[in-house]
Amino acid sequence: MIIEPSIRSNIFLNAHPLGCKQFVLEQIKEAKQFPAFDGPKKVLIIGGSSGYGLASRIALAYAGSADTINISFETAPKAKRTGTAGWWNNIYFQQFAKETQHIHKDFVGDAFGSQMKRDVIEYIENTFGKLDLVIYSLAAGARFNETSGNLIKSSIKALGSDAVGKTIDLADLTVKELVIGTAKEEEINDTIYVMGGSAWEEWIHALADKDLLNPGFKTISYTYIGGPTTDKIYRGGTLGKAKEDLEHAALRMNNLLRTRYHGEALISSSKAVVTKASVFIPQMPVYVSCLFDVMTRNHTHESIVGHKYRLFKDMVYGDKRIIDHEGRIRLDHLEMEEHTQRETIHMMTTLSDEEILKLPGTHMFIKEFHQIHGFHFPNIDYDQETDLETLGQLQPE
Repeated sequence: MIIEPSIRSNIFLNAHPLGCKQFVLEQIKEAKQFPAFDGPKKVLIIGGSSGYGLASRIALAYAGSADTINISFETAPKAKRTGTAGWWNNIYFQQFAKETQHIHKDFVGDAFGSQMKRDVIEYIENTFGKLDLVIYSLAAGARFNETSGNLIKSSIKALGSDAVGKTIDLADLTVKELVIGTAKEEEINDTIYVMGGSAWEEWIHALADKDLLNPGFKTISYTYIGGPTTDKIYRGGTLGKAKEDLEHAALRMNNLLRTRYHGEALISSSKAVVTKASVFIPQMPVYVSCLFDVMTRNHTHESIVGHKYRLFKDMVYGDKRIIDHEGRIRLDHLEMEEHTQRETIHMMTTLSDEEILKLPGTHMFIKEFHQIHGFHFPNIDYDQETDLETLGQLQPE
């Protein structure tokens, strides 16, 4: 079948397997150029099939010579359905990573569930060995509550009043107004339950209870702080409440990890990146487009895998940490430099919609949004038939 981008209401409904293969390969090629560093040797990544989780896995596997386990919730191809991009990312990472001659294992399913914990713990006990690092990089829209039997859904909403801004419509490539409604109390609590720190804590306590953490063990989760243009959603909305809960969880876990393992629980604020949710956050697509433009011109723009390599080499396992007053690692310091924010906001507030669409940074945003789904790679002939039935026989290892 010929696979073309299928976009509805700014949601990609499909992925291209060969494009996902190229997506993973390009990150691996970059990671191979990084100088090796002495980091963790046994790593569990909860949410490692895409985004910063996948970039962390690649950086640690190739530059840190780490064994890795990834847990991710993905959908396999079926009939004419292509499967999710994360499914193919897992498949092709496994194929390429054989060259590392290290252990790389994937568990596909519900990372929140008790059965998944049992399966992963059994594998660590019998095959993998004790952990040096757990990365919690889970981006989920819902979480099943095994106690109540209810599926709890998260919401991207504002607090107090609606959030109004602009987004980029990927289907017709126009700038449009986007309004995010105000959250009810139940929606705030549900978002905290799904996207906050309780599941992270449950994982760490479950692993500690089974004595599966090495001395010096670390765990880290990622947050985003951003500037004033996205503050109403990222720090002042339901997402912000969930991130606050995540940060409080890190503080609580530090007591356990420092006492028992001389370890630590960390929060790292990452730079703005193109994600599947970017287009649903008012101002975010325009902000990221202008930011990419500014940082590229200033030679401070980083790739996603380069960003995570610097985190682990310099700040988690190195001596170049940048910490804010809340104790968070500020890997986003280049984005948050005063002159970078000033230039970015100036562009956002002075350029017309037509001018914004013509920016090189906007072209980067649109290209990357397609590429995280396997499209817009120049060396792939998207007019050729893709044998989805044969490719669909590939399974995560």
